[in-house]
Amino acid sequence: MAFAKITRDITERKKATEALHASEEQFRLLVEGVTDYAIYMLSVDGTITNWNPGARGITGFTRTEAVGTHFSRFYIEEDKAEGLPLVALQTAEAEGRFEGEGWRVRKDAPGFGQV
Repeated sequence: MAFAKITRDITERKKATEALHASEEQFRLLVEGVTDYAIYMLSVDGTITNWNPGARGITGFTRTEAVGTHFSRFYIEEDKAEGLPLVALQTAEAEGRFEGEGWRVRKDAPGFGQV
């Protein structure tokens, strides 16, 4: 009869995993606490994957209504025709983020709001 045992110390890996989870939770709390600015995350194809309370306050769309849709839905038709959503997406991909101002579609207004 033979017996073999391999033991590995995973203390450092466990600490790193716990630190990552704590950092992710802090980031989530920060983003969720911002109400004066719309903060949302997109997939590489422009689909909204995360939506903070500030985005709801500015656009009128709830997280449920926004997540899973394409971000270009908030651009006015003229800007869509000029390809501005694609420019924004390409900038975000190249630089890691995009900041801009312009006329956007709001849920609760027949007209447009500038954000």
